[in-house]
Order: sequence, then structure tokens, then C-alpha cells
Amino acid sequence: MSIYHYWGKSRRGETDGGDDYHLLCWHSLDVAAVGYWMVINNIYFIDHYLKKLGIQDKEQAAQFFAWILCWHDIGKFAHSFQQLYRHEALNIFNEPTRHYEKIAHTTLGYMLWNSWLSECPELFPPSSLSVRKSKRVMALWMPVTTGHHGRPPEAIQELDHFRQQDKDAARDFLLRIKALFPLITLPEAWDEDEGIDQFQQLSWFISAAVVLADWTGSASRYFPRTAEKMPVDTYWQQALAKAQTAITLFPSAANVSAFTGIETLFPFIQHPTPLQQKALELDINVDGAQLFILEDVTGAGKTEAALILAHRLMAAGKAQGLYFGLPTMATANAMFERMANTWLALYQPDSRPSLILAHSARRLMDRFNQSIWSVTLSGTEEPDEAQPYSQGCAAWFADSNKKALLAEVGVGTLDQAMMAVMPFKHNNLRLLGLSNKILLADEIHACDAWMSRILEGLIERQASNGNATILLSATLSQQQRDKLVAAFSRGVRRSVQAPLLGHDDYPWLTQVTQTELISQRVDTRKEVERCVDIGWLHSEEACLERIGEAVEKGNCIAWIRNSVDDAIRIYRQLQLSKVVATENLLLFHSRFAFHDRQRIESVYGEDVNMPVGFAKTEQLQEGKFYCDRAFAGQMLLNFAPGYCAEISDSLPEKMSTRLAEESVTLWLAKIVDSVVTPYASGEHAWEMSVLRVRQSWWNKHKDEFEKLDGEPLRKWCAQQHQDKDFATVIVVTDFAACGYSANEGLIGMMGE
Repeated sequence: MSIYHYWGKSRRGETDGGDDYHLLCWHSLDVAAVGYWMVINNIYFIDHYLKKLGIQDKEQAAQFFAWILCWHDIGKFAHSFQQLYRHEALNIFNEPTRHYEKIAHTTLGYMLWNSWLSECPELFPPSSLSVRKSKRVMALWMPVTTGHHGRPPEAIQELDHFRQQDKDAARDFLLRIKALFPLITLPEAWDEDEGIDQFQQLSWFISAAVVLADWTGSASRYFPRTAEKMPVDTYWQQALAKAQTAITLFPSAANVSAFTGIETLFPFIQHPTPLQQKALELDINVDGAQLFILEDVTGAGKTEAALILAHRLMAAGKAQGLYFGLPTMATANAMFERMANTWLALYQPDSRPSLILAHSARRLMDRFNQSIWSVTLSGTEEPDEAQPYSQGCAAWFADSNKKALLAEVGVGTLDQAMMAVMPFKHNNLRLLGLSNKILLADEIHACDAWMSRILEGLIERQASNGNATILLSATLSQQQRDKLVAAFSRGVRRSVQAPLLGHDDYPWLTQVTQTELISQRVDTRKEVERCVDIGWLHSEEACLERIGEAVEKGNCIAWIRNSVDDAIRIYRQLQLSKVVATENLLLFHSRFAFHDRQRIESVYGEDVNMPVGFAKTEQLQEGKFYCDRAFAGQMLLNFAPGYCAEISDSLPEKMSTRLAEESVTLWLAKIVDSVVTPYASGEHAWEMSVLRVRQSWWNKHKDEFEKLDGEPLRKWCAQQHQDKDFATVIVVTDFAACGYSANEGLIGMMGE
């Protein structure tokens, strides 16, 4: 069957974008053309990676990457895929529907290679390697190109999804396009142990570049659907021209500014703290990965010290950007606000870097949304008129968490980076985003056993890629420090021992390189030296009395309870007792809608001293501690085999960066004149009206609320694109009996 009888993209409800369908051969060449220009322009260092693999000539590398991308959608030649769309111009139009096992076209493409195309040596590039060895090398590349939807293809036995004419058409297409790339070859080194090891290491990054090429080459805005038949070389020239415009979608890499002193980033700092002074003096001019661990008290300037180190490393050519990972959305939001006034100084004034807030609720941060500008794709460098480009981030980065880490500077939850070393879909994009980037992880003392083990895996991966990691903590146990240094050692394949600290060795700074470990005490700034008295109160009455004494003296005091219900109960008790004036009494817990969480969090600004919380006590059972670590270890990806089918075989269906009970998402709504409206107001009102609670809590209390059901729920689900079998919308009124209030959050029957 002719290659012109196979579709690759269809209209799918679009009113523009070209013809009813896009031929599969043309879509494949669109993606190949994008890949060609990605190499020519070294977008996300793809040319650099191919050079590491031995293709030194840029044109040859560009042709090879384009050629391998032509294979990415060969699974769409399957009859099972082609019958998903019918058109009178396609041969399958009048054929009866056949039932097939549901298998992704990515896996079908890999299956077609294994069962058919691998036995067609005429499709292989020229090489001094034997046919057998060339086939072995090609087998390394096939998962990288066919597994372009965020995870490697599965290795399955041959099925009947392809008819013989489908196989012949796929072979015919690959034979025709081979002539478009006269410089391609298979280097002998790719069949040698060292070359295979190098490929397996880099395959994660190259597979991510394949994903980006496919995403861009699939956009009808740049590649209108074309059903017209023409010679492949004619369309290839058209695709190259379109792709040259389309790659302006990728923002250009920004130029790092020179580090000329602490005033580069922080002009307001007249006298560096002892820790900041150490960050200015450390010798960072060593080859390879580095690990820095900064342990100091609150107020010692750890964040500024970390950014000083990061800028020095970037200015020395050891990184292009950084990702700042924090333990919670709230701390990420605060750091985003704090960084927004500093990050531009990392780059030269004429550069256009992007700052990304990366966590699941980032769309709800006003400052983040205001920082987005759209890059026009006509080649102009003009930003949106309403927002100076020096204050914005490219919308291309902002439209998906999957690629948020690809921006030069990212601030978000540490989870977003942890997902790079776990078998999440599109983890390869996160790995690509972290490549040539410094990872900063703050408040790592807050990580439990599960997160600590995942963090160790992330540090190991960063080290193996030659990247720097900077860890910030109030303090660490000897065991924690040992494990962090050991993780780095595994990454650089060297044996480095963590320093053995005494009881008084604090504050402390640790620097680990491939060849040595520098560990030293840091002086404490006089202003933050303090003695902390710890006492015991054995009853709630004594606690209430202590609160009264503090308020009487005009002091602030916090009471941290073990449960939300306990916190609400004490809040009400304090209200009734009049010990604290209502306007000075604040309740905060996890069962507030995002709208109310932001309102409460906004009490604290940069000019307010936050109350110092108590460090989390080490009272988890030892058995659970080691169980969590072992379980987390099983969730870490084994990167050694590279991006290949064997990885897919062990991917769990559900996983998380944290060990916690399952949660339920709830939407809060008001009924106004019989119309369902969001609880919150303003932009993203429905998202701002969301909260999440533990599944067990909801199972116990769900009958205490009025919920949307029937036709109103169906209409709401249709409007909000939610599944009515899982969506829960709580109706909120001005009466306490509704179970939710702005002051107390979601309380259920406690409101009565």
C-alpha cells in the first residue's frame, strides 16, 4: 500500500490548521526537520550530546538526529491505529472495523522494529560495522525514538496489528527518506563497551529531545495538515523551512553574568555573614560534580550563601541555571517572591532568562501569572507590550509541569525534581531540565525517610551527570550527612567519607568533590546566637495560661497541635475565653481552600519575623524508618540500562514522591440565583476554591455536607472537564452548619 494512504494527524475538531488530516509521512518529516534545527542551534545541548557520542560534525549530527526521528511514529502504520480515523481519500475508508488489543503506537513501533524492520539491513545507515553489529546499534536507538510519549516502549511479542501491506509501507517510507540524509553513519564506537555506556548515560537526555521535537512538530500552527501527495524530497524542503520558524518556540539560552562580588546579587548586603563569607572564599575551580552542605541557624543567610555559590559556579561555566527545591508549596511560593527580585542578576542585562514556579498549584500565584509572556514565533524578539521582557518567563515553559524544569531558573517543590529519578511519565524531560543545572534543596532536615532516600537518588544522579548540588539545612544528624555524601560518592564513582562531627561542631559547611572533602566549622553571627530554653507543660490548662501570659506582655505565641480538629477546638476555646482578641487570633491548617490559605499566609511578609518552629522530633519507629527507605529505594529508577524497554517493564502504575495516605479533591461552590458559582472570586476562581483532605477523613465525614448532585453536578463536570463519578462539589453558605468557614476551614459537624 502507498505511503500516501496513511494518516498521522487529524483535525480533531480544529477549525483551522490545514486539511482534514496530515499524512503520516509528512508528520514524520515535520518532526525530523525540527530535530535537524535543534541540533544546528544546539537547543538543550542536543548537539553537545551527539558530539559526546562521537559525531563531531554538526551537519552530520543534525542529519542523523533528523533521520532517527523519522522512525518515531512507525507504529502508526499499524492497521489498529489507522482505523481510528477514516476518510474517503484513505484506503481504509470502507473497511469493516477490526478489534485489536489496545496497545500504544509507541510500543507498536518498537514491536515493528523487533519483528520486521530489524531484518531489513537496507534501511540501516552506511557503516564499517557488520550487519549484525549495525542491528545491535540500531536496537539501542529504537526505544529512544519510538518511546517519544514520556516513557520507553514495552517489549512485547509480535501481534497482528500490522498487516503485510502495512509493514511494506513502513519499510518503503524509511527507504525513501534515507536518501535525504547522505551523511548518516553508525560509528564503530557505538558497538564498543565504552560507547554503549556513554550512550546509555546520554539516552535519557536525547529521548527528552525527541519528545520536544515531536511536540513542536505536531503543532498545526507551524505545520498545517497536508493531505497532498508529493515527492518526499519536495516536502522535506518545505518542512525544513517551517521548522526553522517553529524552533523559535524554544527560548534562546541566556548568557550568565560575571560574578563580581556579593553586591552582584545582593546590593543591600554591606557585611556578609560568616557563612556567606565562606561561600565567597571556597575554591570551586575543580572539574566535575560538587556537593555543598550548608548547616546553620535561621537568620545566618543560608539562602544568600547558596545563591552566591550558585552564581559563582554558573559564572565559571559549570552550569547554565539552577532549580531551587523546597519542601512545600507555601515555602516555594515565598521563595519565588523572594527570588523574583534577584534572579535577573544571574544573567547579562541583554539576556532573556525564564523564572518558573514549578508545583501543582503554581497557576494560582498571581505574581507567577503576571510573569508569563508569550514568545511570538515569527522571529521577533518583542515581548508582550504589557510586561517588560526582563521580568517574565516564556509561556512555552509555563504551560506544563512536565517541562517547567527546562527554564533557566526554577523555584518549586523538591518533588518536581525528585520525579526525575522516579518512574514518572516524562521523567526524561525533568532530567534534561536538570542537566547543566545546579540543584539547591532547602530545609532538607524536613525530609522523612522516604523523601530522604529519593533525595539521595537525585543527588547521585546529579553527580553522575557532573552537576553541582547545594543542600541547606538547620542541622543534620551524622547518619543523614553520611548518606548524602555516600550518594554523591556513588554518582562520581569515588569513595568519599563524610566527616565525623562532634557535639559542638555547628554551624558547619561541607564541600565534596571527586577528589577531596573539605569540612569546616563556620562562625555564628552574633545577632543570631541564641539560647533556647525547653520546658514541659503537662496540661492544656497550663498551655492556655502560658498563652495568656505571652499576650499580656505583648508577645506572639504559637500552639502547634497534632490534628486539625484539635487546632479548631483550641481556637474556639481561646475565642470564648477572650484571652486573645479575636482579631489577633489566627487558625491555620491543611483544610482551607487555596483562596483562604493565601489570605492567611499573606499575613507574613518579608518585613515580619516568622515565629521559629520546633524541629521535628525523631520519634518515628525504627522499623517504619527502614521500611520507608527500602520502599523508596525500589521506586528509584535504574539508569544503567539507558532509556530502553527493560525500564518500562518495571514501572508501577501509581507512585508518589511522598509516603502519605491518599487524598480527595473537593471543590467549594455557592448557589447564587440557582447558578453554581465558585467559592472564591477573581482569576482561576474554581482552582482557588479547591482543597484536599485525607481519604479516611472524608469517608468518615462526607455525609455531613451538602453536595452538588444530579443534573447540576453533571453540568458542572461538563464545564470544568471533570469526571462526574469522582468529582465532589461542596455547597457553601453563610451559615456555620454548611461545614466550611473562611476562619476555620473545612470542619463538618464541628460547626454545629
